[in-house]
Amino acid sequence: MPPAYGLLALVFAMDANWDLRNYHYYNAYAFLGGREGHDLLVASVPTFFNPLLDVPFFLAAEAWPARLVGFLLGAVQGLNALPLFGIGYALIAAADPLRRVGIAAGFAVLGLAGAITLSLVGTTFYDNVVTLGPLAALCLVTGRYRSFGAAPARHACALALLVGALCGLAAGFKQPSAIYGVGVGAALLVVPAFWPRRFALAAAFTLGAVAGVAVSGGWWMWHLWSTLGNPMFPFYNDVFGSPMALISDYKKVFYLPESFWARLFFPVTYTLDPSITSDAAFHDHRILACFVLVPLAALATLTQRAAAPLVWPIPARILLVFVAATYVVWVVLFGIYRYALALEMLAPLVILACFSQFPGGNRWRAVGAGVVILLVVATARPVDWGRVAWADKWVRTEVKPPLDRPADTIVLLAGHEPFGFLVPGFPPETRFLRVDGGFTTPREPEVGFNTLMRDAIASHRGPIYVLTIPTDRRSPEASAAAYGLVVDWSDCRVVTSTIGWMPYELCAVGRAG
Repeated sequence: MPPAYGLLALVFAMDANWDLRNYHYYNAYAFLGGREGHDLLVASVPTFFNPLLDVPFFLAAEAWPARLVGFLLGAVQGLNALPLFGIGYALIAAADPLRRVGIAAGFAVLGLAGAITLSLVGTTFYDNVVTLGPLAALCLVTGRYRSFGAAPARHACALALLVGALCGLAAGFKQPSAIYGVGVGAALLVVPAFWPRRFALAAAFTLGAVAGVAVSGGWWMWHLWSTLGNPMFPFYNDVFGSPMALISDYKKVFYLPESFWARLFFPVTYTLDPSITSDAAFHDHRILACFVLVPLAALATLTQRAAAPLVWPIPARILLVFVAATYVVWVVLFGIYRYALALEMLAPLVILACFSQFPGGNRWRAVGAGVVILLVVATARPVDWGRVAWADKWVRTEVKPPLDRPADTIVLLAGHEPFGFLVPGFPPETRFLRVDGGFTTPREPEVGFNTLMRDAIASHRGPIYVLTIPTDRRSPEASAAAYGLVVDWSDCRVVTSTIGWMPYELCAVGRAG
């Protein structure tokens, strides 16, 4: 499956999504090049995201041909098939080992055929990379559930520690994936063991999760705390009070509906209007099917028990608890569909587990599950977050004509267009300041970064330019005016890139008066 996903990435063309152009490429470049303090707010709020997950792609894209990098990226994302297979193998109630292997492999393929899962192949969102940890953790819990109750306490706790570490690593790399840790922790509480043992397992899991977060993200949180006074900067600044940001939580949830009923029936809501859960329209009814089937399966379990289950009861219980707990936290906190990608991957197995609880013979229940799974697979419609034809190098930027005095030059960024991916194409001495964007504007003097930028511009004696797009001249003009500057639209250079959607303009800026 990983090589097939690598080939699929090549078929889908080269990723040029908004986040890649905004911060995935720039953050790694800035981190490795020590540009903190040299540049300011280039990627707006994502400037402060943990850059570690972006480093491998950046190094590979700088050194290797784009197609090779795309194949490897897709292959890594295809590794999700392995824990999906393990979960399916633990779940399927088939006496014949070969048949069990075949069915589990089929469900792994179905799990990776969801609309958003396919859409993310070969992209740098990494939602399908951080799933590797939680899915591996769930695979251990479903496959080794007997060990948690029957093995010696130290062995069981060591296993729980490993499970927690896998979840913590994912959360440290990308914080929204912490929802999976809640799901795995809840699933661990329903393994067959006495309650004192379950409490010990929960403690070991928590310790492992904290250790995992510390390894992958703790160092970055400490860096933000020591330099900006907020370990989650700029989020929850109403608690930490860093002078470099507004006193705000910065939790601008654009996707979750405000209505209680819309949230309660969220899978129905976003099926009718995908824009409330994604910035690109898609169609996938897997989670909706699970939303309907899981309560029905729970009701069927209370009223009667199937004589010959399609799946083993305990792994099924672990799976359903994980899915339910993760789903609830996701709806409460985020509602962004990409952040629940593991639920999309697990949905075929969840559908089978639900039908296993319904009355009737195995054949009819298997047929019913198969029909529902085939329907959701057949009706899935992936999205395109932006792809371009393959180039020899993923990101190559040219400035024509080149800057005359790059070491003495400041480039201003304004508006909401992503420019971060262009920065590595300039001489490293050139300084970039986003004076207006999603994090702050010149109209917020209480934000410490505005003071830093105002002082830098006021004391600068070299050339100043503004980087913009031809269709937006209002944003740079307004931002320049706020700093006592005027844009000279008659003195512009052209900036092009392999993943740029248009030629960009680099125009000279002078001081008013």
